[in-house]
Amino acid sequence: MNDWVEIIVEAITGFIGSAGYVGVFLLMVMESCCMPIPSEIVLVSAGFLVGRGDFALHWAMLSGFAGALSGSTLTYSIARFGGRPLLLRYGRYILLTEQRLRASEKWFARHGPKAVFFCRLISGMRAIVSVPAGLCHMPYSKFLLYTALGSGSWVVVGVLFGMFVGREWEKLSHLGHLALAAAALVVAALLIWHHLRSRCVENSSSEPCPARGENPSAQSEEKAP
Repeated sequence: MNDWVEIIVEAITGFIGSAGYVGVFLLMVMESCCMPIPSEIVLVSAGFLVGRGDFALHWAMLSGFAGALSGSTLTYSIARFGGRPLLLRYGRYILLTEQRLRASEKWFARHGPKAVFFCRLISGMRAIVSVPAGLCHMPYSKFLLYTALGSGSWVVVGVLFGMFVGREWEKLSHLGHLALAAAALVVAALLIWHHLRSRCVENSSSEPCPARGENPSAQSEEKAP
């Protein structure tokens, strides 16, 4: 058994194990509020504890799902009712710059509400999509529906994968070096993809969301010859 791989896994699951379902909920809230906490680790760790018999599957999924919905709703509300000035004032603490904010608005304006669902399944985008949804005044009922579908799917996949790892850990731990190499390749691919995707978003020619109180159709009328 690869001892130091086991130590890393135990350290990650240790916090969630000590805090229980509340810990899963809080970490998912923080991740959905654009804080740099990868839900991949949270959900897989929760599932790992399910596989070992420490957590119940339904409670692990419910706590992760509730945290994702709560954090997404909070971010959406801040963006919708606080507006761009509030986000620019405090967003720097979570690396939300004006350039990233405008880029996310343009990307959302181009792809529409369906982006809320699909982005919940994409690492690096599942949290930030709540910001342009709020700024563009997307109806909350529709936002909640797409968020529930996307986040729910992601939570189920993450927890079930962690549960499989937890049940088969004794076998998988013997492949520690191979598993780490595969994980490193996946992380590198995600970073490259995220960088290229960010460049594409920043170079998008779509218009940003209209300012609060502005009629979205006014912009298109102004551009008409």
